[in-house]
Amino acid sequence: MREFTPLSVLLGVVLSVIFGVSNAYLALKAGMTVSASIPAAVGALAFFSIFHRRGTVLEGNIVQTIASAGESLAAALAFTLPAFYVASLSFHPYHIGFVTLAGGTIGVLSGIAFRDALVKDDTLPFPEGRACAVVLRSRESGKGILVVLGALLGGVIRVLQSVGLLSSSFSYAPWGKVVAAELSPAVVGAGAIIGLRTALMVAAGGVIGWWVFMPFYDGSPMEVWSRYIRFIGAGAVLVGGIYEFLRVILNLLRRFRSGRFWVVVGVAVLVGVLTGMIVPELGIAGGVLGGVLGVVFAYVSGNTTAIVGSSSNPVSGMTIAALVVVSLLFKALGWGSLVSVLAMASLVASAAAIAGDTVQDLKTGYIVGATPKWQYVGEFIGIAVSFLVLTAVVNLLGQVFTFGSEELPAPQGVLMGTIAQGIFHGTIDWNLIFIGGAVALAVAMMGIPVLPVAVGLYLPIHLSGGLVLGALIARLFGREGEHVAPSGMIAGDALTAVLFALGVGFLGWRFPEASSWTWIITVGAIALGLGLFWIRFGGERG
Repeated sequence: MREFTPLSVLLGVVLSVIFGVSNAYLALKAGMTVSASIPAAVGALAFFSIFHRRGTVLEGNIVQTIASAGESLAAALAFTLPAFYVASLSFHPYHIGFVTLAGGTIGVLSGIAFRDALVKDDTLPFPEGRACAVVLRSRESGKGILVVLGALLGGVIRVLQSVGLLSSSFSYAPWGKVVAAELSPAVVGAGAIIGLRTALMVAAGGVIGWWVFMPFYDGSPMEVWSRYIRFIGAGAVLVGGIYEFLRVILNLLRRFRSGRFWVVVGVAVLVGVLTGMIVPELGIAGGVLGGVLGVVFAYVSGNTTAIVGSSSNPVSGMTIAALVVVSLLFKALGWGSLVSVLAMASLVASAAAIAGDTVQDLKTGYIVGATPKWQYVGEFIGIAVSFLVLTAVVNLLGQVFTFGSEELPAPQGVLMGTIAQGIFHGTIDWNLIFIGGAVALAVAMMGIPVLPVAVGLYLPIHLSGGLVLGALIARLFGREGEHVAPSGMIAGDALTAVLFALGVGFLGWRFPEASSWTWIITVGAIALGLGLFWIRFGGERG
């Protein structure tokens, strides 16, 4: 059966760029990512069903392998590259992009090494890996049109918002309590994917920050959030990341006694050292430590993904935890510098993101009978394409819209840059960090997942509102957890945003703000569009 063909590779590369841009934009916009594995599998199935009916299941598997690897590395770039801008450091964007490529290489190698222990364990659920296998084995192509229609909907709404005809947000303050919602298709689409339960947990963090803590400080809501609340949220994310890391790693210590683990560590350290020699921002010390931590977090990421899926993998939380620990260590011992610590964090983030994606893809391949070596090659192709294209895209978005602005909050990157800078310069207010940490511990003691609440506490409340809106729309139509149409909508929004970034940055485009009342039309258009798509192209959720 045909598998690694030129057509499957080309289609995988194209989808890698499309979903990579959408995931990077979503990470910069809302501080989260969604897996592209299922939409990529649907896209491959639709293409082979409509244009190339001789396409095989194994070709479709190569397509989704390449596409999902690219979007995972894009997420790591979006989580870390803004930190260098926030800290006002001197660096070359492609140097940091190369660091994430090296981290992605460590992630793929780790995924390969842990394949037998994870992929062949039938007790692990692998939700997205199994779902992709089901999609690839189906010859129904009805869902493929959902990706296209979702992209058109997201793109049209983004154009109307960008030119000032539709509002991109809603805000109201009854009784002095801010109620707001981000109405970008990317954020609303993400809410439909993560579901109402997770969206409400994120919103709970926003309510804690904006309704409980904000009244204790003076200033406008955004001033208070910028000066105080986001640092409380940073403490919650930090403790949440450490908590999730320890919760998983205590169950994995026995794995560290295996010879294969230490071989991977040795190779990862070698990759880290070579990268440190090539990229001055990383340095040798950062390369060594990043290689070791990259494998550790890659294994944690792989296990977490096997249980909860790639979209719920707390890569940013784990990276922030590693960043703080290493920052404190380097500061105390006088090693390295701020730029080397942040570069090390980029290495760790990409290793964790790619490792989680790799084991998920390998599970899909294991189920459909794919050849592992061709999947390994596909993973490397995906991260290489992502490095080349998306480093430029993320850098462009930051140059035009400014990382940390209301248009492009880049929450994880801003958080990493702010915390690392505060530790090295001694300006961080640890009292705010401790308050956030206490909130995270209280949430954990109640048996509630920590990181969604912590991320909500850190994010501006309007992003939480947008996620809840998307989840409510999906719940209304019985499509909660739907990946295909919302993922298309995210992609359409992201690609259009990049085009407008080129126009604003290089052609000087300027447009007026939309009238505030037009938020009603925005919500109606998104809800009506998604509803019609789901009703017309029903069936099982993708």
